[in-house]
Amino acid sequence: MLYGETAYIKEFAEAAVTSFKEFQENYTSFLMARDEVNFRKAGHKIKPVAQMLGLGLIIEEYELGKTFIWEEKSDSYLKASCKKMDAICNQVLDELKEIAQ
Repeated sequence: MLYGETAYIKEFAEAAVTSFKEFQENYTSFLMARDEVNFRKAGHKIKPVAQMLGLGLIIEEYELGKTFIWEEKSDSYLKASCKKMDAICNQVLDELKEIAQ
C-alpha cells in the first residue's frame, strides 16, 4: 500500500477486520430474515473493501444471496449461502488479523 508503510497497512487491516465482522453478522441476519433493504445496505457497505482486496468471492456470494431473496428460495438455500459466506469471511478475517498484529 502507501509505499509499504507498515503503520498504514496495519491500520487498514484493523479497520477491515471490523468491517468484515459486521458484514458477516449482518449477512446471516438479514438474509435469513429475507430483509432485502438491510441486506443490500450491508452489501453496499462491504463491496468497496472487498473489491479493493480482490475478494470477488464475497461479491459473488452476496449477489447470489440477493437472488435467493428475490426468487423466494427455501431456507436451505439461504442457510447454505450463510455457511459459505461464513467460511469466506473467516478466512479473510484470519488473514487480516495476521496483518494487523
